[in-house]
Amino acid sequence: MKYRKNIRLKNYDYSSDGYYFVTICRSNRIPILCSGGHKSAIKECIKNLPKFIKGLSVNYFTVMDNHIHVIFVLDDCKKTLGQIVRAMKYNITKIIIKKFKKQNVAAGLPSRNYERPHGNAAATKKGIWQPNYYEHIIRNEKALYKIRKYIRKIPMLRN
Repeated sequence: MKYRKNIRLKNYDYSSDGYYFVTICRSNRIPILCSGGHKSAIKECIKNLPKFIKGLSVNYFTVMDNHIHVIFVLDDCKKTLGQIVRAMKYNITKIIIKKFKKQNVAAGLPSRNYERPHGNAAATKKGIWQPNYYEHIIRNEKALYKIRKYIRKIPMLRN
């Protein structure tokens, strides 16, 4: 069995009130999040998370082709950061698979084949996402400002 290092802070309560910067990445960094009409649906999914998770708000985010940056704010939230990220990954996975099924049916491919008509796999046997996520606890206003600036600049640097 492959050992995975735990990157979370030991004895930290990840349901504590505060700001959290989270990055989730595609499995094998395969770029599909912005193509095929996914981006707008993914943005709506992220914006709507607080409707389903009491005590959560989304402060800032960006969706890029192979990863997503989000700043979550927890305020008396009953869910942990891990549960929130799992819910977000699950809902975005449903969006991606649904869109690929429609594209495949239109292209005459089997609907259970999660590959684009032109090749790149949308879902591997291991799943759409890397198994973990990066998180950073934002401790002050200066750090929040720097992270927002970073999130805003990243898409411009990639183009």
